[in-house]
Amino acid sequence: MDKSFGDEIAVTIEEDKEPRVVIIPEDFQNGLNKAPKTKEIFDKLAYTHRKEYVNWINGAKKSETRKRRLVKALEMISEGKKYS
Repeated sequence: MDKSFGDEIAVTIEEDKEPRVVIIPEDFQNGLNKAPKTKEIFDKLAYTHRKEYVNWINGAKKSETRKRRLVKALEMISEGKKYS
Protein backbone atom coordinates (compact mmCIF):
# COMPACT_ATOMS: atom_id res chain seq x y z
CA MET A 1 0.00 0.00 0.00
CA ASP A 2 1.67 3.15 -1.17
CA LYS A 3 0.20 6.08 0.74
CA SER A 4 1.28 9.66 0.64
CA PHE A 5 0.30 12.96 2.27
CA GLY A 6 -3.25 13.89 1.40
CA ASP A 7 -4.37 10.34 0.53
CA GLU A 8 -7.59 9.17 2.13
CA ILE A 9 -7.70 5.97 4.14
CA ALA A 10 -10.49 3.99 5.77
CA VAL A 11 -10.16 3.25 9.47
CA THR A 12 -12.22 0.85 11.54
CA ILE A 13 -12.35 1.23 15.31
CA GLU A 14 -13.53 -1.65 17.47
CA GLU A 15 -14.07 -1.70 21.21
CA ASP A 16 -11.59 -3.95 22.99
CA LYS A 17 -13.71 -5.95 25.40
CA GLU A 18 -11.00 -8.34 26.59
CA PRO A 19 -10.55 -8.23 30.37
CA ARG A 20 -7.30 -6.69 31.59
CA VAL A 21 -5.64 -9.22 33.86
CA VAL A 22 -2.27 -8.81 35.56
CA ILE A 23 -0.60 -12.02 36.75
CA ILE A 24 0.84 -11.09 40.14
CA PRO A 25 3.93 -13.09 41.17
CA GLU A 26 3.57 -15.13 44.35
CA ASP A 27 6.13 -13.16 46.36
CA PHE A 28 4.50 -9.84 45.45
CA GLN A 29 1.03 -11.25 46.24
CA ASN A 30 2.30 -12.43 49.64
CA GLY A 31 3.60 -8.94 50.37
CA LEU A 32 0.28 -7.41 49.37
CA ASN A 33 -1.63 -9.92 51.50
CA LYS A 34 0.44 -8.91 54.54
CA ALA A 35 -0.53 -5.26 54.03
CA PRO A 36 -4.29 -5.11 53.41
CA LYS A 37 -4.40 -1.31 52.98
CA THR A 38 -1.60 -1.48 50.41
CA LYS A 39 -3.37 -4.32 48.61
CA GLU A 40 -6.55 -2.26 48.52
CA ILE A 41 -4.68 0.67 46.95
CA PHE A 42 -2.96 -1.64 44.45
CA ASP A 43 -6.26 -3.28 43.46
CA LYS A 44 -7.71 0.17 42.68
CA LEU A 45 -4.82 1.14 40.39
CA ALA A 46 -5.44 1.15 36.67
CA TYR A 47 -4.42 -1.96 34.77
CA THR A 48 -1.40 -0.21 33.25
CA HIS A 49 -0.01 0.89 36.63
CA ARG A 50 -0.45 -2.59 38.13
CA LYS A 51 1.24 -4.09 35.07
CA GLU A 52 4.17 -1.66 35.35
CA TYR A 53 4.79 -2.62 38.98
CA VAL A 54 4.74 -6.32 38.11
CA ASN A 55 7.02 -5.84 35.09
CA TRP A 56 9.47 -3.83 37.20
CA ILE A 57 9.64 -6.56 39.84
CA ASN A 58 9.86 -9.36 37.27
CA GLY A 59 12.60 -7.48 35.39
CA ALA A 60 15.09 -7.89 38.22
CA LYS A 61 17.94 -10.21 37.27
CA LYS A 62 19.29 -10.85 40.77
CA SER A 63 17.26 -12.08 43.73
CA GLU A 64 18.64 -9.23 45.87
CA THR A 65 17.39 -6.70 43.33
CA ARG A 66 14.00 -8.39 43.20
CA LYS A 67 13.69 -8.27 47.00
CA ARG A 68 14.61 -4.57 47.04
CA ARG A 69 12.07 -3.85 44.32
CA LEU A 70 9.36 -5.77 46.18
CA VAL A 71 9.95 -3.72 49.32
CA LYS A 72 10.13 -0.46 47.34
CA ALA A 73 6.98 -1.32 45.36
CA LEU A 74 4.98 -2.01 48.51
CA GLU A 75 6.26 1.25 50.01
CA MET A 76 5.41 3.27 46.90
CA ILE A 77 1.95 1.72 46.62
CA SER A 78 1.19 2.41 50.30
CA GLU A 79 2.10 6.07 49.63
CA GLY A 80 -0.26 6.14 46.65
CA LYS A 81 2.54 6.46 44.10
CA LYS A 82 2.23 5.03 40.61
CA TYR A 83 5.20 3.34 38.97
CA SER A 84 5.91 4.73 35.55
